[in-house]
Amino acid sequence: MTAADLLLIVMVIGLTAYALLGGADFGGGVWDLLARGPDARDQRKLISNAIGPVWEANHVWLVFIVVALFSGFPPAYGLVGSSLEIPLSAALVGIVLRGAAYVYRAYGAGAAGPDHWWGHVFAVSSTITPFALGVAGASLATGRMSPDDPMEPLRSSFGLGCGLFAVAATAFLAAVYLCRDAAASPATEHLVPEFRRRATGGAVVCGALAMMLLPLFWDQAPVVAHRFLDRSMPLVGLSVIGGAATLVALARRQFVVARLAAGLAVGAMLWGWAVAQYPDLIVGQVTADSAAAPTTNIHAMLYAVAGGLAIVLPPIIVLYRLFTRPEPTT
Repeated sequence: MTAADLLLIVMVIGLTAYALLGGADFGGGVWDLLARGPDARDQRKLISNAIGPVWEANHVWLVFIVVALFSGFPPAYGLVGSSLEIPLSAALVGIVLRGAAYVYRAYGAGAAGPDHWWGHVFAVSSTITPFALGVAGASLATGRMSPDDPMEPLRSSFGLGCGLFAVAATAFLAAVYLCRDAAASPATEHLVPEFRRRATGGAVVCGALAMMLLPLFWDQAPVVAHRFLDRSMPLVGLSVIGGAATLVALARRQFVVARLAAGLAVGAMLWGWAVAQYPDLIVGQVTADSAAAPTTNIHAMLYAVAGGLAIVLPPIIVLYRLFTRPEPTT
């Protein structure tokens, strides 16, 4: 294994952390947008309390991925930045608007509250970002991206489908996580059945979208599709097992087990894509070997990552332990 390969593995680990943690935050925004009925306000308050002070910390993983790509694979970074400016700009705008809206609606004596229009900005931008990131990820698999045609990613039916799948996957994660948060307090326990139904619905939608994407996958990303069949089927099996175990655990009210199983379902699918994508960073254009920085640079990056994790992980763990328990709704 080369140093470049090791850095890629570390980057996929960071991407997995962002998908499972930050992705669930985005999914919470999806359910905030879709909150309806007499319990809508309670649902929005639960979502807001569950995200709490950890919502910004989750972007650490995205920043790490961007820095690692820039430092370890500069040609790939340049091509991604010059070819995917529309979906990546949309994702960035969504992240910024989401953060600003969350602050305006949640903090201070003059907080707007989850039902204010700032709440709707938070919800819509939370949906835009995973969709845009899904489109960008699909472009890496198809290789249909060029600095001369920034609209190319948006003309791919596979890319648009992957965007919808990303939204559905984050919504599925969020609903599973929120079941545990709702069950943690008698004041919010009445919301458990609703989020359990949403988690089940999210799993069904993810499965349906995956089936719909299969022919598009083989048509528009045949290189990765063939590798996926050869290399990634065990990971697909793990993902299916994780999804089924999630539904069983939810039915039994084993919410911690459900969270772990949901993470396995989404994480295994993500790793299946990463394994099938290798050694291409952008199919047909850039490989890991051709884009890798000098080995000494990558070694320095790996040492910096190890030192950074030693400093960052302990306070993040403490932060989650202290603040991820939602406050009771009133």
